Amino acid sequence: MSKHIVVGFDGTESSRNAVLWAAAEANVGNAALRIVSCYELPIAGEASIGWSATAVSSVLLEDAERRVVDVRTEVSTAFPDLEVIADVSAGPADVVLVDGVDIDDLVVVGASRHEGSSAFWLGTTARYAVRHSAAPVVVVRGAATGTPPTRVVVGVDGSPDSLEALRWAGDEADRHGVNLVIVHSWNYPYLPVDAGASQARDLTKVDAACVLDQAMEVARDRFAAGVKGLLVEDSAPSALLASVHDGDLLVLGSRGRGAIRARLFGSTVNAVLDEAAVPVVVIPHHDGT
Repeated sequence: MSKHIVVGFDGTESSRNAVLWAAAEANVGNAALRIVSCYELPIAGEASIGWSATAVSSVLLEDAERRVVDVRTEVSTAFPDLEVIADVSAGPADVVLVDGVDIDDLVVVGASRHEGSSAFWLGTTARYAVRHSAAPVVVVRGAATGTPPTRVVVGVDGSPDSLEALRWAGDEADRHGVNLVIVHSWNYPYLPVDAGASQARDLTKVDAACVLDQAMEVARDRFAAGVKGLLVEDSAPSALLASVHDGDLLVLGSRGRGAIRARLFGSTVNAVLDEAAVPVVVIPHHDGT
């Protein structure tokens, strides 16, 4: 499991849910939990009337320290054997959270119930983390119960990055003792106008089934978890969102197959992050994978 799980906390309910999710995950995986609370120093001229920049900074620091101590106490009470580190840092949360993380770590951020550009905690924090973190990033939306996921669902497309996502998802399913669901979407972009077109559509489906079968074979050889495959005729975001249920954990690779597919899969990640009602894990791309 991860050496450290790093989670951002800003005092909001969404970030508290992220902390509780991260604490439960760290407890199961025997990882250290690092809770980070950030504040940004005021720009010259932005201090309130009658307040110096130093005084404003002091108030911001005290507020960040108070909230991180409070949530650390809550976590330590719920998980008395868990190693919990509480950090307060000056600087933008998106940069601080991913700074210095290792590929074996895990970064966790909360998301609000809003959709679209306002969806993520601190605006761009989750999007920045997904794009720049060397470690997998979990975006938690909704209340965290501290219970294991009911299933781990992973999207595959035959690319090396989706294979990395499959490996992470399978390890996670084994860690929690739950089933692994592998989803592959496909579609034929043309209307069948003759027998040849119909045959081409059938071949496209066969190719898609082969991609899914190969992923399932890898999973069954490597993991103890029960493995189920879903072949869905739909766009990737719609297929993935339709395949998850409350209590699931959804895992995605950050890139797809080939230059064009990479852009499409990036769009898939964005679309899923905007719409998913379950925690979503994005596995970063690393050179050579």
